[in-house]
Order: sequence, then structure tokens, then C-alpha cells
Amino acid sequence: MFRFAILLLVAGLVRAGPVLSLARFGGEDVSGSGQAGEAGLELSRPLAVQITSSGRPVPGVSVRFEVLSEPAENRSPAQRAALGDTLVRTDEHGVARVRLRLGANPGEYRVLARTENQELVLAATALRRGWYFVSIIELAGGLALFLFGLYYGSKGLRRLAGDRLRQAVFSLTANRWLGALVGVVITAVFQSSSATTVLLIGLASAGILGLGQSLAVVLGADIGTTITVQILAFRFFDYALVVAVIGFILMNSHRRLKNLGQAIFGFGLVFFSLKIVFAAVEPVRAVPEIALSIVRLGHVPWLGLLVAVVLTALVRSSAATIGIVVGLAFTGLVDIATAIPFILGANIGSSFAALIAAWRGPVEARRIAVGHLLFKVIIVAICLPFLPWLTRLVLLTARDTARQVANAHTLINLFALIVFLPLLGPYQRLLQLLVPESGRRKFGPRYLDPGALEAPELAIAQATREVLRMADRVVLMYNRSIEVFLNRDKEGRRELVALDDQVDRLEEGLIGFLARISQEELSDRLSHKTVALFHITDELEHIADIVSKSLMAHAAKRIEHGLAFSEEGLDEIRSFHAEVGENVRAAVACVATWDAGIARRLVAAKDRGVERKRDLHNRHLERVRRGQKESLDTSTVHLDFISDLERINYHCSQVGAAVLGFVGRTRLGVLGQTGS
Repeated sequence: MFRFAILLLVAGLVRAGPVLSLARFGGEDVSGSGQAGEAGLELSRPLAVQITSSGRPVPGVSVRFEVLSEPAENRSPAQRAALGDTLVRTDEHGVARVRLRLGANPGEYRVLARTENQELVLAATALRRGWYFVSIIELAGGLALFLFGLYYGSKGLRRLAGDRLRQAVFSLTANRWLGALVGVVITAVFQSSSATTVLLIGLASAGILGLGQSLAVVLGADIGTTITVQILAFRFFDYALVVAVIGFILMNSHRRLKNLGQAIFGFGLVFFSLKIVFAAVEPVRAVPEIALSIVRLGHVPWLGLLVAVVLTALVRSSAATIGIVVGLAFTGLVDIATAIPFILGANIGSSFAALIAAWRGPVEARRIAVGHLLFKVIIVAICLPFLPWLTRLVLLTARDTARQVANAHTLINLFALIVFLPLLGPYQRLLQLLVPESGRRKFGPRYLDPGALEAPELAIAQATREVLRMADRVVLMYNRSIEVFLNRDKEGRRELVALDDQVDRLEEGLIGFLARISQEELSDRLSHKTVALFHITDELEHIADIVSKSLMAHAAKRIEHGLAFSEEGLDEIRSFHAEVGENVRAAVACVATWDAGIARRLVAAKDRGVERKRDLHNRHLERVRRGQKESLDTSTVHLDFISDLERINYHCSQVGAAVLGFVGRTRLGVLGQTGS
């Protein structure tokens, strides 16, 4: 009975004929199945099947090919797919090959290969013509829209935060945990750790923040940027245009809602751009060679890391790079093992913007930038040897690959915070050794950081600080001018002229910086304050010019001609100089405090200055009429000196008028909003 069953089985196998299977030569799949090509063109490789019997190739067997299915849009014969032949015999290797020209429309194509007793379906994908060019344009456009959405949305958030953002930065203490928390908050507003670090470099350059405080904020900023990536990992992109429409309506519905609407509109663009990125990379899935190259990056971590470093350095946003990785994760093109090196590389790449911003800055700025880079490099050096364990840990956090990418980014930056925050003291000393003090820095504005222009409130605070620095030099010039005049001090006169050159450099930098602030979208209050600072800067520069070009010219005449003043005349000059000096110092105090009371007193001092000049001129002329020799010899210099002091007093009153105008407009604006 058993032998009879064996005979039946052998007879059945003989009748069944050869077995149809995919051919593999030298370990490479030559079937051509799974290929992708451009619609309307022939596939680069033929479709092939192999006939074997008992594992041996069978030549001379007829194989019939036919198009089994194609996109429904291919209606006319000219649009349909076509085979090079429909009946092919196997060669000496048992292989039958046929060429396939794809149809006119993109989609899935299936070809049936059939013998007398076997069938096999081969698949191919048609992509739209020029898909690679379109994908590159879509990817670049999506990335550009992503960066614009981040910038535009964060701009609205910054205006919403307003003065609170500035106070958060300026109220930092030596508490490093508080500094890290502020870094998280600021980056949540800026939507970019690079922008936050560049801002910190400007504040450190201005002497507002110390190195230790700034490093703590940098660590917090790296946590803050993970919030953006976490949001991107949610599938909000299907509703992106709805969010953008809501933001647009809010922007145009009410003035108070404009900033909130701008933030919502900007982030709607971010999610919509992510959808464009997904569409751009979708065709890549159909190209096995490209998909395989992406997968191979996971087996060569340093290569993926290098690609991410370069890309992030170019776009200046780690969120953008990791956003692309999230998009690839949504399409299934990357797994978490491939994504982690990209995340590490993006972290390093985000530090290059800070390095560029600090390159020509003071030593504190360069130390922050180098410290930021070292943070990233050390963490990468720690993580790379443990990638398999890190991958297994991240796999436990979520099932969805996109969420795993976001979680990996968060875990890596949290690890950096835990490692470095307790060690900031030794780390700060290391940076001081690595980046020593350099030579003498060329004089110029100290507090004006172009990176702060993205936050106008901070930029105006920096401009105010620079105006006060300029005002300190003006006060110094004015105070020393009377000593130079009375003591015939040639060297002192040259020093005051040099100080005026410094004031001119500060004035030039301030005017340019304030002009750039005025080009930003400002609230009424910030706009009025910018205008006031323009006027104040101009008035202070006028005072410095009068001291260096007029008062010092009088001093030069006294020195060269040996002019001797009467004791009564010198007492009048000293007295009026002291009176005007009080107003010069009051003008500086007025700018420092924006106090309306001081401003009113300065405005009122203008008329008193005119009366005082007239009185002093009359006294001098009376001495001239009496024929007093000293008064006759020094009449021109004496009268001009008094007039120049009155001019300085006038410019002090104009500083008060600028402050008073700002305070008045601000109060009217508040009353107007309250009334509405």
C-alpha cells in the first residue's frame, strides 16, 4: 500500500511539469519585480522568470506574459502599458525575459507570467514624469515653508510674550536650574534652540548674562526644541490648512488677536509643510535602490550623523532636520536605528549658527558657542558606542516610529541636561582654559546684537543700554571740558576729541540698529520707544559735538593766545557750566528711568537756560562798557562759551521732550485700549 502511494506521488509530480520560480543569479534578484520607472517609459530592467525542475533550469519552455492590471486612467491604447513580447521561450538558464513599457499614468502595474501549469505575478510602479526633479523641488519648498512657518509663528508668540520675555531673561539668577527652565521657555517661544543660543551670545557680549548662566540656558534650550519635534510627531498635518485658516481669521478679526492668530497661522504652515515633505519622499519608497540606501545609513551611523550635521548647519534648524526624519518615519522609510544617528548629527549641526554669530564677538560669546558645541560632541561620543542599547530603550517608549524619533530626541537632550548641569562649574573653568582672553578689542557698540532683532523688546532693551553707554561718555566729556578750559590742558583737549570719535561710532551703530528695529513689526508702544531712542541718540551726539568742536575750540584759543579772563567772568562760566551739568546728568537719568517727572523738569529748563544766557551776556557786556581789560580781550570767547552751554542745555531739554513724548503716547494708548 505504501509503495503504491509513492508511485502515485511521483506520477503526479511528473505530470505537474516544471516549477515556475523567480530566478536569482549570483545572489542578485534579476526578476525585475518591484521596479519603479517613469510613466510612459520602458523599465530599465526586463521582467524575468526562471523555469526549474528539481532545482535545475529547464530551457525551451514557453512562457506567456500579459498585463494583468494598470491604472484606470489608461483608457486609450496609446496610454496603456505594452510588453515587448507576449510569448517567450526560456534560454539555457531556464530564464524568460520580457520588456515592459509603462502606461501614460502613474500607479501600480502587474504583469502575469504563465506556463501550462504555473502562474506568477510581477509588479512594477510607474512614477510621474520627472518625479525626481519634482520631489527635490517639493522637498526644498516644504523645507522653506517649514522654516518660514516656524519663524512667522514664533514671531507672533514673541510679540504675545512681549516684555515678559525680556524680564524672564534679565531676571536670571545664579540658580542653574532656573536658567535651564528659562531656556526651555524661551526656546518654546523662539521655536529654535539655535536662535536662543545666538540671543544668549548677544546678551553675554552685552555683559547682561555671565557664562555660567548662559550655559544653563543653553541646556534648557536644547530641551525646549524637543517640544517642537514632539508636536511634529503627532499626525496633525491632515488638519494643517484648517489650523492655518483659523489663524488667518484671528489675524484679521481683531487687533488684540493679531499676534495669537499669527502664531496659529505660522504653526499651521509648519504642519502643512510637513505634509508636502511626506508627498515629496513618498515616491522614494517605490525606488528600491534609494530606499535601500536610506536603510544602509542605519548600518553606518557615522555617515547618517555626518549628513544630518551638514543639513542642519545649512538650514540652521535642528527641528527642520528632525522634522524630515519624522516625515520619513511616517512613510516607513526609516526605523529608529537609522533615525538616532540623524538626531545626534542634527544636535551637533545646530551649534554652528552660534559659532558663526560668536566668531568676531568678545571672549564670553566665543566661550558660550564653544561650550554649546562641546555639549553636543561629548553627548554624541557617549551615545555612539551604546546605540544598540539606546535603540532598545527608545523602542520601549512607543510603537509608532515617528513617536520613537521624537522620544529619542527628548531622551538624548534630557540626558545632556542631567549630565552637564551639575558640572557647570568645572565645565566653565574648562572653557576659560580652552578660549582664553584675546588682545584688545576695537572700540564699538557692545550691547547691540543683531540676533536680538527677532525679539524687538530685547533689541530695544539692548539699544537703551548702548544709549546709556554713549551717555556716560557724553557726561565724562562735559565734566572734563571745564577743567580743560580752566587749566589750559592740551593733552586733556586731545583726549576729549578722541572721546567724541567714540561717541560718533556708538551713534552710527545705534542709528543703524534702531533703523533695523523699526523695520520689524512693532506694537505702538515699541514703535514710540524706538522713535524716542532715535531722538535721544541724536541729541546726545549733538552735545558731544558741541563739547569737542566748540568748547574745545575755545580752550584751544585760550591756550594759543594766552587769554586771561576776569575772576568774575570765570566764576560765571563755572556757575553756568555746573547748572547745565545738572541737566546733562538729569538727561541720562531720564533715559535710564523713563521718568516723566524728570522729563518735565528738563523741558522746563530750556527757558531757564535762555534767560540765564541773556543775563550772563548782559553782565559781560556791562564789564566791557566799564572798559575792563580782561573782558575786552576775551569777549568773543566768553560770549560764545556761554552760548554753547545754553545750546547744550537745549539739547538736554530735547532729551526730556523725547522721553515725555513716549510716556504720553504710551499712556494715551493704554487709555485708548481701556476705552475700547
